[in-house]
Amino acid sequence: MKKKNTSRTIGSCLVVTGLVLLLVFVIGMVSFGNASPDDFTVNDDTRLKAAENAERAASVARSVINNPLNSLISYYEGKGYTDAAQPFKELRDALNGGAVTDELNARIQGIRSVDGVENEVPVITNIQRQLNIIVQSEKEAAESRASVGTDRGVASANRRAALAGISSTGWLLMILGALLVIGAGFYLNHGYGMRQVLSKVLLYLILIIGAVIMVFPFYWMLSSSLKSRQEVSLFPPAFAPSHWLNFENYRLAANTAPFARYFINSLVVCFFSVLIVTCTTILAAFAFSRLKFPGRELIFSALLSMMMLPFEMLIITNYSTVISLGFNDSLPALVFPFISSIFYTYIMRNFFMSIPDSLYWSARVDGCSNWRYLWKVMVPIARPSLVTVVLLNALASWNSFMWPLLVIKSTNNRTLPFGLYAFTTEAGSYQELIMAAATIVVLPMIILFLFCRKQILNGVARGGIKG
Repeated sequence: MKKKNTSRTIGSCLVVTGLVLLLVFVIGMVSFGNASPDDFTVNDDTRLKAAENAERAASVARSVINNPLNSLISYYEGKGYTDAAQPFKELRDALNGGAVTDELNARIQGIRSVDGVENEVPVITNIQRQLNIIVQSEKEAAESRASVGTDRGVASANRRAALAGISSTGWLLMILGALLVIGAGFYLNHGYGMRQVLSKVLLYLILIIGAVIMVFPFYWMLSSSLKSRQEVSLFPPAFAPSHWLNFENYRLAANTAPFARYFINSLVVCFFSVLIVTCTTILAAFAFSRLKFPGRELIFSALLSMMMLPFEMLIITNYSTVISLGFNDSLPALVFPFISSIFYTYIMRNFFMSIPDSLYWSARVDGCSNWRYLWKVMVPIARPSLVTVVLLNALASWNSFMWPLLVIKSTNNRTLPFGLYAFTTEAGSYQELIMAAATIVVLPMIILFLFCRKQILNGVARGGIKG
């Protein structure tokens, strides 16, 4: 018995050790599997070479920035924008005199267009990009030359070079060795507890990988919206902003486009769409589940067959209807074509049919009308599924893009997704502003899901219960 317990203990230790080694080897292969030791070598030759490359990049950027800088100054002076031209004049003097200070660079990076015309916005963007290259390259060159003759960074570079010297075959052999260690440990301890532990480890590993893949785009959007112009342009990119409370990009995005108006429009359209669709869905589902009338199943089958038609095939008909009703370029045009949904009716009908008929006839015997039975009995019972329908409809309405793009012409009637699309053109290559605007669009739905996820799960679970 004691020998068996010792064997199980050794097996457990081997499994844990193998799992740790497997994780380390996989990370090492992903990080250094395709790298070369020369990529991490640090000595005076590589430092001088890096300094020369950085100085060459700065020199090219200095030559490229001259023409757009002079043309922008001439444009502002021709328009009489003396204040707008002054920072660029200071930049020209600094470039001709030598180095650009961090303060001047920050001022230039924070400048936005005055008129928003084509011969201004792309020019400013190009100047900011080239100036960022100049400043970063000159700093890299100075740091590389200052480190000549020192041991700065040599030890860590040697460690990375040693890891990069391992071939892909070597990493695969080490991963195979880790798997063999896990297999040996499982052989020594393959009881029920160990099987449960390994299955949970595998399950959580898959869930963690899936969670990272799903959450990372949202994290990148949020972090980029809080970065400065310089941080967004860095390569390799910075994974976190220097200041997490930097909301300047949100202010600039709101000043560039009327996102408050877009938000109100989306809120109004979402509210009325959800309200009307919910009412029509409840009434239609009750009619098809409880009322007996000729052709009920045939009509419902015909409605279900309409679900096979893609929305694009109905655009012309819906657009003609909206035009004939005089709703073009108005918020009602975004609500009227979607006052009912076959899919949501199908969901609610199935749930209503799962409610026992005995409850309906008992209520009828007690003198309850169909209308009262619907709102006093069935709707409260169906609340989990009803919440799911409301949330799905709210998400669809909030994220609608193609239809508003067709029927909305004026800026004041745009919704958030359409406004974000227009803003990506107006903001040019200001990625930090685009990310801030995208956060404004996405964040309400994320908050809605976080607060209502329990109701969604309950609705799905209750929808599978049969009476």
